[in-house]
Amino acid sequence: LTTLGFSDHAAYPTPCPGLRMNIEQIPDYYQSIRSLQEKYASQINIHLGMEVEYYPSQWDTIREYRKTLDYIILGQHNLTIDKDSVYEFDNKDQVGRYVTCLEEACQHYMCDYIAHPDVFLWNYPRIDESVLNAAEKIADISRYYDIPLELNCGTGVRIGKKEYLDGERYAYPTREFFEIFAKKKCPIIIGLDIHNPQHFLTEENLNRALSVVEGLPLNFLTDYDLVSKAKERKKLFR
Repeated sequence: LTTLGFSDHAAYPTPCPGLRMNIEQIPDYYQSIRSLQEKYASQINIHLGMEVEYYPSQWDTIREYRKTLDYIILGQHNLTIDKDSVYEFDNKDQVGRYVTCLEEACQHYMCDYIAHPDVFLWNYPRIDESVLNAAEKIADISRYYDIPLELNCGTGVRIGKKEYLDGERYAYPTREFFEIFAKKKCPIIIGLDIHNPQHFLTEENLNRALSVVEGLPLNFLTDYDLVSKAKERKKLFR
């Protein structure tokens, strides 16, 4: 391991314990990671990031994050702040709004890759036409803005397979999504999404995620300088 990025869930002025840190904790978060950068500079490259949602109502906060962080991951957990959770989606209108959030975030150049693009399939009952259309649109967004998409190795595979109306599968990642990403040659990043340091000691979740996409000709970015790309996108942020 030569490079490690920290990307805690972004804080906003409204508290939401259990989902994200409080806004008052931001200075401590910044200081702790910057201190690690200095302490271990000769051993490992450490970067300060955050997993941020596209919330127009929180634009002042997002603007400050974009200015000060090394990179930003777009992880859209709700459609609006603390409402319309992606983990509760059950209709195509929600799916369409989710894709719009991703597209508008990329239009503003506020993010450097899209985390778990298929996360809304956690609760969605089946892989239907609206899901496939969403995957096509997300792939087009990725190609147009040159934004990598993440093969997520976190909770979606960690909890094991779930039963859906169209069969058993991991909540995410899903093969149907990544078949489309492969067809459109989207840039793909593997994200470990580790919330517990103990998970660094095993490759089980990584192997589960890779099993989902086995055999697909994916465009994996194996030597990608995320921080340098973030510096370029920051100049375009608006």
